[in-house]
Amino acid sequence: MIIALVGAYWAYRYYKIRWTVNTVAAGKLYIPTGAKYGQVLDSLRPFLKDISRFDQLAKQKKYDQRIYPGRYSIEKNETNEALLTKLLTGSQDEIAIRIGNYASIYEMAGRIGPLLETDSAKIVVAITKADFARGFDTAALIHFFFPDTYNFHWNTSAEKFVKRMKQEYDRYWTEERKQQAAQLKMSPLEVTTLASIVQLESAREDEQPKVAGLYLNRLRIGMKLDADPTVIFAMRKAEGFTRKIQRVYYKNLSFDSPYNTYRYRGLPPGPICMPNRSALNAVLQSEDHNYIYFVADPARPGYHIYARTLKEQEQNAAVYRKWANEHNVR
Repeated sequence: MIIALVGAYWAYRYYKIRWTVNTVAAGKLYIPTGAKYGQVLDSLRPFLKDISRFDQLAKQKKYDQRIYPGRYSIEKNETNEALLTKLLTGSQDEIAIRIGNYASIYEMAGRIGPLLETDSAKIVVAITKADFARGFDTAALIHFFFPDTYNFHWNTSAEKFVKRMKQEYDRYWTEERKQQAAQLKMSPLEVTTLASIVQLESAREDEQPKVAGLYLNRLRIGMKLDADPTVIFAMRKAEGFTRKIQRVYYKNLSFDSPYNTYRYRGLPPGPICMPNRSALNAVLQSEDHNYIYFVADPARPGYHIYARTLKEQEQNAAVYRKWANEHNVR
């Protein structure tokens, strides 16, 4: 009888340790790479009502001997069993990270570093030391990265982040797309460079093939690209991308930089931003037309009015200036 009572007592005690609700708050638990069990316990204290019961079960399950790093979601009113199952299986969160139309690897690293266990400096080093970076100017390395939303674990290393991005690059640049680039007599870097100009001239995906066709027309006839975004990039690059420039003035057009397409013919040395895949597709499958001029369309914000001759362009520009004056656009 006594043995039965003792057995029942310990069974009940084990049941309480496993299945009694123990978390009192919801939140994120961060477990750094190489963390010891004691560090995990300290991080868990604010979430748990009874740390000793968690500790007992954790040691029974030998969690203290195998710690998986990462960011874990803790829900209010979880049992020790549920929480430990999560930690023992390494069922950490995925973090959705948005890569935008950044102008440099430094800007990208600065945005991403705070979201992961690694830091921005390590991301930059991982990019510049990667095998694919050999032979490329640092500024041109942005052409290996595509804007999109990607899921990463918090403890993703800088090297694994870069490897994942290179896989996205390789996935996009199929043999078919490389052949399309070759037909344009362009390398993937040159396609990306033109696509970056298209991206900043028009974010409208349905207009981008038309914009790309216009710039390809200019390249074919030896006309300067005269793209305002290249002037902005050149000026920002000269100042370490520390200044925001929203508008180009006539005096800026003479700014001396190989990226300034008002001064130098052909494509700039590299991309002026990380273009979306839609802009890359627009260059590879551009609209076939004879336009070589365009100006913002006041009737359709975000779109442009196109012209084949300078006379048509002057007429279109007059319409835009009239609208700008009436709406006090400076």
